[in-house]
Amino acid sequence: MGLLACPNKSFALGGGGAGANVGSYTVNLTDLGPMSGKWSVSGGVDGFGSYLNNPSPTLTTRNQNTSYSIGEAVIQLHKADGWLHFTWWGGAWQTPTMGITSDYGAFNSVARLGSATNPLPTPTFKWWFTVQPSKYWSISGGEMPSLEGTEIGFDFMNPTFFVSELNNMQATPGYGPQLNLFFGPATFNLQWSDSYHTDRHNMVSAALTYNLNKDGSDFLIGFGHTNLGHTGNPGVPHPGVGLGFSEANSSLIGLGAQWVVGPWTVMPEGQYQWLPKNSVSAASGDPKPLTTYYEAAAMLDLTYQFTPKWSLSVQPQFVYQNGDKHDPNQALFGNWLQFDSTPGP
Repeated sequence: MGLLACPNKSFALGGGGAGANVGSYTVNLTDLGPMSGKWSVSGGVDGFGSYLNNPSPTLTTRNQNTSYSIGEAVIQLHKADGWLHFTWWGGAWQTPTMGITSDYGAFNSVARLGSATNPLPTPTFKWWFTVQPSKYWSISGGEMPSLEGTEIGFDFMNPTFFVSELNNMQATPGYGPQLNLFFGPATFNLQWSDSYHTDRHNMVSAALTYNLNKDGSDFLIGFGHTNLGHTGNPGVPHPGVGLGFSEANSSLIGLGAQWVVGPWTVMPEGQYQWLPKNSVSAASGDPKPLTTYYEAAAMLDLTYQFTPKWSLSVQPQFVYQNGDKHDPNQALFGNWLQFDSTPGP
């Protein structure tokens, strides 16, 4: 999900960190040196209930068709004026993903927050500083948002409460620097980070956003990442890596857009993500992919706004993951969604 600290306001970029669906309170702080200026405070609490007609088996609990939980209890602080900007998001948060219903190789994102299969996260979700000496460019640093896709981990900023599988497989927030370039309606972001929380700074991500109108409600976005080095070993968990070897060592390209027409909001997105066949060196002695494994996915967010407080959204999505049934390690390299995984892989 694109950087939130840029002057060209865009819904895809989150509108400066306040959230498109949440009001904010603004205070003017003085005597703080470069941190003086207008600070916005926003946040809220939400929850969910779910029913699954075919939940996958779990390791620690019996199969459950129904679940309920707090979704988020969060606060956002944001300073966006002057030459030094700052953003902090924190609290109790999670990102429920449609499709992940088992902890066989993945946490159960619709399980109760704080349970064994969906533990509480650290209090800080993201934070970063931005130095902006010019209206044409800025530099940011901290725990940076992912540049990919049209969704983000804070559901207040999405049309739907649950995020898609596309969001789940894209890069995660990571520590690192980021260069931001602005030219008229276009914004270009280039990031170097330890995304997927691998503790190795070898991920390069980029996004190009083009606003089709002044308020940024209509836009086009292209995004992607590539891994500059081998991260971890196949089948060996790496501290901080929330997903598998394929994601952490992948390359990705994608396109997204948003159009608002009267009460309708249309947001399509598509991506192609692949694990290069040469991602494991022959000298390492580890299992190697016998082919270039990949996933191709697309989704559509379609929202109808009845009133300023009530809307209805649907999100059909399609995901194809290739496999090689003759490869004994296909679950290790080609099972992006971790379906049919048994304990261990």
